[in-house]
Amino acid sequence: MTATTVRETGNDTSQIGRTLIVGTIVWFVHLNLVYNLASLACTWSWLSFRIMGVSGIQLVEAIITLIGLPLMLFLIYVPWRAWRRFQTKQPPVNPHMLEDTEKDRRSLMAFMVMLLNSFYFLFMIAMFVPIFALRPCGQS
Repeated sequence: MTATTVRETGNDTSQIGRTLIVGTIVWFVHLNLVYNLASLACTWSWLSFRIMGVSGIQLVEAIITLIGLPLMLFLIYVPWRAWRRFQTKQPPVNPHMLEDTEKDRRSLMAFMVMLLNSFYFLFMIAMFVPIFALRPCGQS
């Protein structure tokens, strides 16, 4: 039985941890910028200009979201690449998958970080839709 091995480096594990922290920060900053910007712009009449039928607040929120989405895609790709590298065998072929996970949890950690960043990405897309579907500041 031959299995490919992955050289253990602290850099891989720390890179996955940094990806989790940076992904959470990107999502948190995006969430707070978009929500708070809408509140402040409506309260203090900021960004009241219109460009091609789109209000200024919608444009700024869309730009913030379009900056955050590629960042999140990169932060999904990094743990995905690590997860693929940590896989020693294909899961359906490996009858001792649970025992292997107990010995080396890096692949599970990379998968969970990839999954969490994917959820953040989906939340950002879900916030992108109301930017154009709803009118800002309760205007009808």
